[in-house]
Amino acid sequence: MGKILTVSTIAAGLLLAAGACSTNTCRDNISALPVAAFYSSSLQAVITVDSITVYGDGVPGDSAIVRNGQVSQVYLPLRGGEQECRFVFHYEQQALSDPRLNDTLTVNYVPRPMFTSVECGAMYFYDITGYGCTNHLIDSVAMMNASVTNVEAETFRIYFRTADDDEEEEEPVEV
Repeated sequence: MGKILTVSTIAAGLLLAAGACSTNTCRDNISALPVAAFYSSSLQAVITVDSITVYGDGVPGDSAIVRNGQVSQVYLPLRGGEQECRFVFHYEQQALSDPRLNDTLTVNYVPRPMFTSVECGAMYFYDITGYGCTNHLIDSVAMMNASVTNVEAETFRIYFRTADDDEEEEEPVEV
């Protein structure tokens, strides 16, 4: 009877250990998304942009990433089968809600398929090869990290013209 109990205990322990080694769900971060943080061009500090809509250009269906939101950063999903994506920044404030004032950020990249794990499968990492933007309300864009992996890191800094920019430019003229 003692041997049967010992064998049963060992078998149960092995089953528990085997279950602990493999997971049925993927718990790893499997998203490789560029992060664009918003900055004031005059203050060089993080800002929150109010009433902004950001969406992918040329993407079928509803591609809104942010819809009339208040954000200080945005994730910009790239497409694995492409080498270029465009993102439109539409300003919802009444005085700025003209599509002619929209800014567009264009990102050029090379997708790299990566095997993550048996549980998680494969995903894309990206090497950014270039970028550009229009300059209506966006003053400039700086790339902070050209390699986009599943480690969250600031990829772009988007510098917006803010009210502080106007205040600095309006210096009194001496006569």
